[in-house]
Amino acid sequence: MKRITKRTFLITTLTTFITISLVPIATSVSASDYKQLPKPEWTYDVPTDTTTQIHSKNYYFTGNIFYPIVSEQTNSQTAYTFLYQSDRSTGKTKSVHSLLAIDDKTGKQKWIHKSPMPYNSFEIDQSGNVYYFDEVNSGNKKVYQLISLDSNNKPRWVKTFKEHFQFNILEDGRIAVITFTKDTSVITLYTKEGKPLIKREFPGHVRHIQGNYVGLLNSDAPRNTTTIDIYSIPTGKKIISAVQPQDHVNIVHADFEVLSGGTVIVPIYDAKMEVETLHGYKPNGEHKWIRPLPKPAQDAVFGTTYAHNMYDSLYVSLGNNYLIQEKNKLSLYNTNNQLIATKTFTDLPAQGLLQRLNDQSIVFGAVDKTQAWYDSSKPEPKKAAYYILDSDTLKIKNSFVIDDALFHQADVRFHDANTFYIQMSETIAKYILE
Repeated sequence: MKRITKRTFLITTLTTFITISLVPIATSVSASDYKQLPKPEWTYDVPTDTTTQIHSKNYYFTGNIFYPIVSEQTNSQTAYTFLYQSDRSTGKTKSVHSLLAIDDKTGKQKWIHKSPMPYNSFEIDQSGNVYYFDEVNSGNKKVYQLISLDSNNKPRWVKTFKEHFQFNILEDGRIAVITFTKDTSVITLYTKEGKPLIKREFPGHVRHIQGNYVGLLNSDAPRNTTTIDIYSIPTGKKIISAVQPQDHVNIVHADFEVLSGGTVIVPIYDAKMEVETLHGYKPNGEHKWIRPLPKPAQDAVFGTTYAHNMYDSLYVSLGNNYLIQEKNKLSLYNTNNQLIATKTFTDLPAQGLLQRLNDQSIVFGAVDKTQAWYDSSKPEPKKAAYYILDSDTLKIKNSFVIDDALFHQADVRFHDANTFYIQMSETIAKYILE
């Protein structure tokens, strides 16, 4: 069971995105607070013949998924990440995927839990609760289970389903379980304690869930389009239809984002114009504004599937604001499409990548890429620059720029404005910027 990947208007005028701006702060950044890494708080060595799971830790979808995931639940601070092992004990090669839990205070291993599936079926919420998918036999039939563990690897609850399902952990801790019929999707929301909240059936197959909204692929729409219908889960009402090019997939953006004040932002790609625009909607579906996105340095076109393969042009939601990245320039806008601040980073050694944190901070940084990110066996010294910013103002909270980094851009994960982790293939280290 794979995690659901996160995701009509023709552009007739550009004047509709022009709005009255707030007083913006436009600055260039090239200074740093730290010239060398501090001594690590701890370093953990993964078990023999095991590596951290590279492809999982490098899933940079809209700056959300970074490992290790760190929980700060009272008395159970735990850092989680995925492990991979190639087992040849039976004479045949077998992939073994596991979830590793580390005591975040001491760096000591708490436990390792093997995935029951031939892939990593785990998800973790911000409270440190673990959820995973399993298939078991019940009599002569197969049933499907969603199992929850606490941060000490003890069972919390089990939900059993007769049919195959997918699940998502939402940002507020609710769990969305999705089952499918031929033409519909049934969504059941649960609390983190496993209590059912709401169950609704929607036409189409789910593409993206965020907050109280779900986007579904409309199978009845014209075949030369990809139409995503966005519904309110509590009311069951359709509020927006987004018409994209045929077979449209965007590996950078979700199909929509929801700001904390309720504004829904939908990116629409015009294949003829080769322009992507953001459309802002009120919670009732009323159109508010439009803003074109900067064109990426490179677009990959595979048949009629359009996907950015460069992370130099994207947008993300930040509370009740949203941010646009244009190469190494960041621009912050409020829910009414008014510019709040801009910052350009002049000393990054490569294209910067964005990380969204849970303490009203964002991180923007890069590591020199002359050495491939997957070649970690003999890391070479290289430049690294990272800036931690206030997500409401883009003001700098902390930063470091070093010239002897022995890690890659994919290895760095910030937890908050002062704490970050460097996860190599065989080690994980915790650092604190005092």
